[in-house]
Amino acid sequence: MSKYGDLNFDEQWYNEPIKKYLNHKHTVDDVTSKRFDAIHNIVVESPDTCEWEAWDEFVIEEDEEGNVVTTWRDEMTLADARAFKQQLEDAELGSRSIEEKLRMVQSFLKELLERDVIESNPVAYVCDETDFDHDDRNKIDRTVIEIGEFLRAIPNLQQRGMGVTFAKTGIRIGENYNIDLPFLHLDHEIYYNILDQHDVTLVDEVADHPDTLYIPSEPTIGDTFRGEKRLIGNKRKRGTKIPVDGEMKKALLDWLAVRPETSYPHPLWVDARGKPTRIGKANPNTKLTNYWAEETGLVDDGDTGAFTPHWFRHFFTTNMKPGRGHHDDSIAPSLVKYIRGDVEDDIMEVYTHEWGDQVREQYLNAIYQFGIYD
Repeated sequence: MSKYGDLNFDEQWYNEPIKKYLNHKHTVDDVTSKRFDAIHNIVVESPDTCEWEAWDEFVIEEDEEGNVVTTWRDEMTLADARAFKQQLEDAELGSRSIEEKLRMVQSFLKELLERDVIESNPVAYVCDETDFDHDDRNKIDRTVIEIGEFLRAIPNLQQRGMGVTFAKTGIRIGENYNIDLPFLHLDHEIYYNILDQHDVTLVDEVADHPDTLYIPSEPTIGDTFRGEKRLIGNKRKRGTKIPVDGEMKKALLDWLAVRPETSYPHPLWVDARGKPTRIGKANPNTKLTNYWAEETGLVDDGDTGAFTPHWFRHFFTTNMKPGRGHHDDSIAPSLVKYIRGDVEDDIMEVYTHEWGDQVREQYLNAIYQFGIYD
């Protein structure tokens, strides 16, 4: 049922959904002829020169005589959607091209889902669980060992702590920038003393979860959050509890041992010049991934834009997904998305309500170690 109630849509949506959809794109959405052809090629029929099949060609079941037994309208599963994506990858299409084609099929199924023509949109789910890491000619590739050497070589404990946090969690720049002490629970006497001295109370999300970092969905850029106007937003669709492993914990405690005292809202990362306040907006980029990356020899030129805090987000994704990166262990792709804060979906509810078993244990068993304290 549509959210607007029973609108008695044109019967053609149910009898001839592909024909109706293409007509809708042509007459209502007024797409360009190039876009129309692209939609037709991926939804209906692929060109003879392609090594992949369109959605309507791919998700069918035929008998031994070649007669169609079932189509995607009769039965459409998540496995179908993943296999469809896999055949695009097997055809050696680029990441950007694969994403574009999947989005077109997702949009097609979304129109039918809103009209109760179909009951699910598995392609939308596959798009949400996929990290479309588009090729960048300036992109650099570094192993876990190389990043460990880089982080270990940084003498500035705040910069090292920020780098470890980026690398171990894949969180966004704003999410790291906005961390306040109440959202971080480190199970250690030093940290508890810091909280007591400044009368800091941990938020409910981490109060009963030692060695946990909570990233809320707020603030957005320009919002006043906990009494302070934030220069960068979090961009997270829902609040997320992220486990803190032993190596990240030590890096944070190292920094907290020398961190200048601050007042409410008690930012984790601070600018020590003058009265200590939250670190400047540009510092996490120019200092960590420009100055220190160049100073330690990780990159030749820190100003190219090839190595940024956002780079760690891809590093985390690549090395924690099965069969990718330079790390042998992995976690479920949906769990990677949960930690990154990419989607709000039913599967996220599983991780939220069964956090200890579904998130913490898997993460701690698989997260790479940099050997900073070996």
